This record gives sequence, C-alpha cells and structure tokens, in this order.
Amino acid sequence: MLKNHLLHLRINWIMKHRLFITTTFLVSFFGSLIAQSTPRIFCGNELFTEMVETQYPELAESIHRTFDAAKAKQGGQRTTLTIPVVVHVVWNKPEENLSDELVEAQIKVLNDDFNRMNADTANLRSMFELVAGAADIQFDLIATERIQTTTLFNVDLLSGNLIPEVKHANQGGSDAYSTENYLNIWVCNIQPLKIGPIVIGQILGFAFPPNDLDNWPAGSSAPTDDEDGVVIDYRVFGPDNPNPLEIPGGTGNLVVKGRTPTHEVAHYLGLRHIWGDGGTFGPNDCAQSDGVDDTPFADSESAFDCDVTKNSCIGIEPFYGLDMPDLIENYMDYSSEDCMNMFTKGQVELMRNVVLGPRVGLLETTPIHLPTKETVSWIVSPNPANDFCQLRFQEHQKNVTRLCITNVYGQLVYQVILSPGQLILDINMSGFAPGVYSVSLEGLSGTEVQKLLIHH
Repeated sequence: MLKNHLLHLRINWIMKHRLFITTTFLVSFFGSLIAQSTPRIFCGNELFTEMVETQYPELAESIHRTFDAAKAKQGGQRTTLTIPVVVHVVWNKPEENLSDELVEAQIKVLNDDFNRMNADTANLRSMFELVAGAADIQFDLIATERIQTTTLFNVDLLSGNLIPEVKHANQGGSDAYSTENYLNIWVCNIQPLKIGPIVIGQILGFAFPPNDLDNWPAGSSAPTDDEDGVVIDYRVFGPDNPNPLEIPGGTGNLVVKGRTPTHEVAHYLGLRHIWGDGGTFGPNDCAQSDGVDDTPFADSESAFDCDVTKNSCIGIEPFYGLDMPDLIENYMDYSSEDCMNMFTKGQVELMRNVVLGPRVGLLETTPIHLPTKETVSWIVSPNPANDFCQLRFQEHQKNVTRLCITNVYGQLVYQVILSPGQLILDINMSGFAPGVYSVSLEGLSGTEVQKLLIHH
C-alpha cells in the first residue's frame, strides 16, 4: 500500500537538509501576490503545488504517478465506501469553538455533496447534467476533539511551514488519530498571510493528496505521517457559519454553505483544481489539465462569483465536442459556494480509486458512533481514550457483576469483577493497541455494550 503523507512533510524534510527555495522563486511568488490590487482568498494547495512543481520535480513526479495510478484503476463493483472522520476544534476565542450542531451539519454537507443528494443539484446547467456523478462515499463522524489554545496559527511560506503545530498537542494543537485509518479535520483560526505588515491573502483551508514516497532515495522519507489530513479555517466550516469572512475589496462577505471542506476533502482524495492550477503564477495556454477527462479546460479560477458566461478557453473542444464554458458549478473551482453543486463522474471515479488504493486504510477501521451521556446510564470517559479511561455509573448499580473489554476480533483483553455499589472504575489502557473495542457490563438483567476507541 502506498504511504499517506502530506506534501509539506516532504517540504519540511527538504528544508531540514538545507535545500532552500530559490530567491528567484520567492521573488516571483511574492511579486505576483503583491502586484494584485487587493489581498486574495484561496485554498492553500495551489501555493504548495507551485512550490513543489518549481523546486522539487522528483516529488511532483511521485505525486503524478500516484494520481495516474488511481486514474487508471478499474472501479469494479460499486459499493459504498465509509470513511471515519475525527474533527479537531482547536480554538482560542469563544467564537472559534464551533458547536456540535455545526460540526454535525458540516458532516451532513459532505455526505450530501459527495453523494449528489444536495438540495441545489437542480441548479446545474443542462449541458453538464450527463457528467454529474455520485461518489457513494459516506463520512461517519467518530469523535469531536476540542482543544483550547493560546497558539496563533501563522502560515510561513519562507520556511515551507503550513501550521503543523495545529496537529500536535505539545505545540498548542490536537494530536491526530491514526492518519492511516481516520480522516482528521482540524478547524482553527488560520491567520492572514503577510509579508511583514502587509496582508497578501487569506487561506481558507488545505489538504494534500497521498504521494508515493517509495520512489525516493533511501533515507529521504518524511519523518512521520501524523500530520496528514485537512485543515479548515473556522469561519468556513459548517453551513451558515455565524462568523463572517469579508471578501477582499469590500464586496461583502463570503457565502458559506460548507463547501470549503467539500473542496479540501476532495483534495485529500486526489482531486486537483478544475483549472489545472495554471494561470495563478504566470500565463496559461488552456493546456493545463486537472487530469480528469470530463472537466472542460479553464485558464484560471473563478473569483468567488457565479459567472455562468465565463468561457476562459474559447475554441478548446477536447471532451464534449463543443466550445464549453467553464464549469463553475464544480466543487473544485473557486466559485461562490451557492453556485457549487457537483463533482463529475471522472472526479468521482478518481476519488473512489484513491480510497481503494493509497488511502485504503480508511476502510480498515470499523466506523462507530460513540455513546453520549444522554443515552446511557454508565459512561466510559474519555472516549476516545489514550492511556487511561474511567467507567462511571450515574447512579448506584446493584446487579452489575463484571466488566469485559473485547477487541474487534472478539478476543477478551480485559475483565474485572465489580464491587457492589461501585461508582467508579479506573482502567489502564496503555498496553492496548489503538483501535475499536467493545466494553460490556454483565449483570442479572443481561449485558450492556458500548464502543470504546483507543488511540495513542
């Protein structure tokens, strides 16, 4: 199985080995941003795609090989692919501590968008209806971690630093669950991009596709894979987010319907921007492709608008046999979120092949729904647990006699006889392998079972 790592892990490794970004690239990159009349809002992927393509062609080639392998893979029998999700809400100010209801609403948006169950499918122009696809990918919210922090998450382009601290508890963030088995989504306040005091833009989120590190020389592998996942600014997470984000230039606030996470999760599953990332830092001849055959060429991203007249590559007829306009309804454009409503069938098949290939570990963890205090008379906390957890009864129990913990194979890994009237039991989990366990209480009236998730 191909290893799952973020691009910036590779970039950080390169930085540690004193292979710095050239002055020419930095001048070109920053010059292109400063030259614009107003700061930009964008997805962080395009910045690091350009950095990798320009400076590290071997890494870029490795990513392309993984992309091409996923594209060539035969889909086989269609089944629903379920991806377990952990959301890490890393907050400083109270408004950044998004509610459980907003988190759950965002997961619903992901499920609706990826399965073409969103209410605005009817807004797709008729010329694109035949290529719209449903991915049969289900996102299952396993846990929401909440971490209060004093850390400010600043992207540092000079060092290639893409706020890894949000993913580490000892740096003011939240540690990932196994990145091979869970989609980790970190939600935080991403600080504006600056050069000195000058604000040059705002990153809404970022995520990188898996890449085939086996093609790199011995000893050049990334240090760890515990930073893989998706990062989203708290103001664009969840539909109708109450925290406004102003569009540069004073044209109002961004429309937020939860489509930025849809966009970034699709990056995580292998999709590129629909305009092929050409035109951002130089001329585009309408030959840059996102690698998907049923998305028409475009020479640049949309400007967070709904311009249905936009046809940036007039006369290009590679896919439909027609001079097609830009597909602004696609989730991989930068159109307004109330215009986005579809993936194409080609994009769908590529994402499914990524899940079945380099990210197949996501399917090897049994999704569970953790119990809440409102639905049970006894609680295992914290859940998920690390090295220790505690069983607590909400009232004196009389008939419970034994607690048993079994792994996913049904093997008994822990048991203890409870004392009559016992209210609290401390359990040492340090010797347990990460995974899903069943915790059962046996008594005269039968057996009650809850699921426990352990991660170290």
